[in-house]
Amino acid sequence: MTNFPLDEETITKMNQAFDLVRASRGEPDKELDQYYVTKDTSIQRALLVDPESYNGKRIILIGDMDLTSLFIGMTSKPKDLAVLDIDRRIPEIVFKMKFDHKIRNIRYVNHDFRIRMIAVLKNQFDYVFLEPPMTKEGLELGLSRAVQSAKKDSVSKIFLSFDIEQEKENLIEFFIDKMNLEKVEIKENFNNYDFPTPLGKKKSDLYILNVKPDSEETIPNHYFGPTYYRESNKFPQPYKCKCGENCNIGKDEKFHAITDLEESGCIKCEYKGPFLFESSIEME
Repeated sequence: MTNFPLDEETITKMNQAFDLVRASRGEPDKELDQYYVTKDTSIQRALLVDPESYNGKRIILIGDMDLTSLFIGMTSKPKDLAVLDIDRRIPEIVFKMKFDHKIRNIRYVNHDFRIRMIAVLKNQFDYVFLEPPMTKEGLELGLSRAVQSAKKDSVSKIFLSFDIEQEKENLIEFFIDKMNLEKVEIKENFNNYDFPTPLGKKKSDLYILNVKPDSEETIPNHYFGPTYYRESNKFPQPYKCKCGENCNIGKDEKFHAITDLEESGCIKCEYKGPFLFESSIEME
């Protein structure tokens, strides 16, 4: 199943722990682009690196309803195992991992990745696990936060899982080049999902990326545009003017893109921005 064989006792404990923690997880929240990979995929993600190589290292998972942190914590002794998420079920899950399964160094960080990265998390982590929303915006934003949190003064890696439409297959390479990351390997169809992704698929690729000293994010600060699949792909998209007027953007609307709105101005007061995207998911 993995490159690093596990003994039967460890496998049994991992299966039992997963079943107990999974009871607190419940069904995926499609608003947050959650689709849950299989248990075997979570284990395979955790063992992308020899568990002994995790010992004493700092690891962050930007979103982890797939419970990869559980298996990392059960097979290794990282110095820091941080789970960054806004799902309100995560604190209880992390609590169970810490006390029921004795994963002492795991911690929960309540942070909305649309908000700029917390200063104390920048340039800190040896390994970053990321599965961003299945949109162009989500990919760029997620990779930006991963780059911000990864160490630049020593070798660090990003494990990126992403499902993408065929006609946009060069998008990942575009952002890798733009952020000056090094592509180490692509594991095709690595991720197997219990629930179909927005594109109706049950598999996605995993990219292993090296972060270099001069790697740099493209979104360093707050991001207020559409992020999640249902925001990026639904019409119309609502933007609010400072006067309170809502201005819709969409293929059947007066404004087809945010640039059209900014050029023409608010339909009520003619203000030309910036406009606030009215997300269906409240900022944390």
